[in-house]
Amino acid sequence: MARRLFTAVLTLIVTSFNPAAYGKSLAAIDRVPRIVSSVQFPQSKWRIVRHSFQVNIPQGSNAVSQLLISVPQGLTPSNNINVFDKYGKIIANSISKDGKKITISFSEPVAPGNRLKVIMKNVKILGRSNAWLYPVSARIIGMNANIPLGIARFRVYF
Repeated sequence: MARRLFTAVLTLIVTSFNPAAYGKSLAAIDRVPRIVSSVQFPQSKWRIVRHSFQVNIPQGSNAVSQLLISVPQGLTPSNNINVFDKYGKIIANSISKDGKKITISFSEPVAPGNRLKVIMKNVKILGRSNAWLYPVSARIIGMNANIPLGIARFRVYF
C-alpha cells in the first residue's frame, strides 16, 4: 500500500515539473497569400457544377494585383466568374481566358488583411476524376514573378 502511494505521489511531482509547450501562431509567420478552402457544389457527379475557393492575404504580405488559375484537363469553365472580398462585396476585375489559363486582374490591388472568394459558376465536367486540381498563383505588388499560392482541390463524391 505504501509503495503504491509513494509511486502516485512521485508521478504527480514529476508531471508537475514538466514545462508547458509553447508555439507560435501561424498568423505571426504567415507572409505569403495562400488558398484556405475550396468547395464544389453539388458534391456529386453532375456535369455542370460551381467551384469556389478562398485566398487569404495576410497582413504581412504585399497587395495582390492578379490571380492566375490553371484549369485541369476535363473541365471547361464559363465566363461567369465572380470575386468577392471578405465582406461579400464584389471586387472590380477583368477576366481573360487563354486556353486552360484564367487571369483575373484587379482594377485596384487587393490590400493585405483581406480574403478573396473566387466563384466559378457553370463549370462543365467533360472528363472523369476523383479530384480536380487547379494550380493557383498570384502577381504581388513589388515582385516580377508569379507566386504559387497552392492548389485548389475539389473532391468528387460518387
